[in-house]
Amino acid sequence: KGANCFHQLYPCENVEVDAYTVFTNKAVAGAMRGYGIPQAMWAVESHTDEVAKAIGMDPVEFRRKNLMPKGYIDPFSKNELYDDTFNQCLDKAIESIGWNEKVKKYQNQTGPIRKGIGVAVFWYNTAVWPISLESSSCRMVMNQDGSIQVQLGETEIGQGADTAFAAMAADVLGIKMDEVHIISCQDTDITPFGTGAYASRQTYTAGFSIRQTGLALKERILKYAYELTRMPAYKLDIVNSNIVRVSDGRVLMSLKELATEALYSLTHSEHFHAETTAQIKSNAYSFGCTIAEVEVDIPACKVQLIDIVNVHDCGRLINPALAEAQVHGGMSMAIGYGLSEQLIFDEKTGRPLNNNLLDYKISTFMDHPRLKGLFVENEEPTSAFGTKSLGEPPTCSVAPAIRNAVYQATGVFINEAPMTPHILFKYFKEKGLI
Repeated sequence: KGANCFHQLYPCENVEVDAYTVFTNKAVAGAMRGYGIPQAMWAVESHTDEVAKAIGMDPVEFRRKNLMPKGYIDPFSKNELYDDTFNQCLDKAIESIGWNEKVKKYQNQTGPIRKGIGVAVFWYNTAVWPISLESSSCRMVMNQDGSIQVQLGETEIGQGADTAFAAMAADVLGIKMDEVHIISCQDTDITPFGTGAYASRQTYTAGFSIRQTGLALKERILKYAYELTRMPAYKLDIVNSNIVRVSDGRVLMSLKELATEALYSLTHSEHFHAETTAQIKSNAYSFGCTIAEVEVDIPACKVQLIDIVNVHDCGRLINPALAEAQVHGGMSMAIGYGLSEQLIFDEKTGRPLNNNLLDYKISTFMDHPRLKGLFVENEEPTSAFGTKSLGEPPTCSVAPAIRNAVYQATGVFINEAPMTPHILFKYFKEKGLI
């Protein structure tokens, strides 16, 4: 997966990649947040800074010159970059953290304690196939009080998906969000089929079935409303849970009144529901960048992260508060990738030696500065609600940004992660710093 992504970040026609699966005595690897992209971004974004250094070019300007341009179309996935996303994300991050001033401030440092600032970008693709394999089904049922049950196969696993689904359904139906009740696939006995939560596609994928099911249900509701309002369906809309005449905006009745009348009518009783399936044959790019500022204690071989900003173009934000929380979680995980998280194995048996949270050092609140997650909202044209992925992308560019900041502070390129004191000691000693 990693080998399939780096040549799109910096497009190049002359690329040949050989990838191997190697059998060892260690535990079998599997998908984790980012699935190959954090590893690829560590390699390519570390290499990019070294190239910029070798030709005497500013690392941001080098990236602006060579990154995927607006209008780029990947010949394999058919994904397209519709906006000047990379420059927008870089501009926002540079302004937020004061990049230009700090680059000048931290040049030509001496002494045991030094500061530095580094940048890294990332590209994330929500699928790897030319034609995606996802299918999403949605069922909507209107209750007698006008509220809506939404049943989906996609899963709430702590990322706030149910809140996003409720917002989508409310938007397409024209009802209040607190009148949408999500029933996702925690109960597979009653929900329709969905291929699940993976590849940061859930909001993107479910959006298709939510929109088309909502439109189908809305059509049935407005058709019935004709009998009660004497207005044809094309003259009606649902706004804020009310049946509204579009020509003058007059509220003719509430959705609750319509639902109660329809269910208990003695002349035309009707139960409103709709169910559709969407086959998703498209996917979308997500983009962003990280700028990190560090303080390096050379004798102690220790890196302290003192400031960091993570900027994302994940399309239209359905819930800005949840989006920011998602970014903070991914940044925390990626800080661990860069500085402390390392699974150690017994060389002879392959058994993990630190398979517990006491010895496996995830980053904590004490290891973080104030985490800043910012957004550039370029709506995705292929998406039902303009959304793109955000679940995994926050982990992708943080570690190489920290690594490049360490280089700017010390002049030493570190090519191993995590950058623990043991690793730093080896590199600092080789370069004569200690």
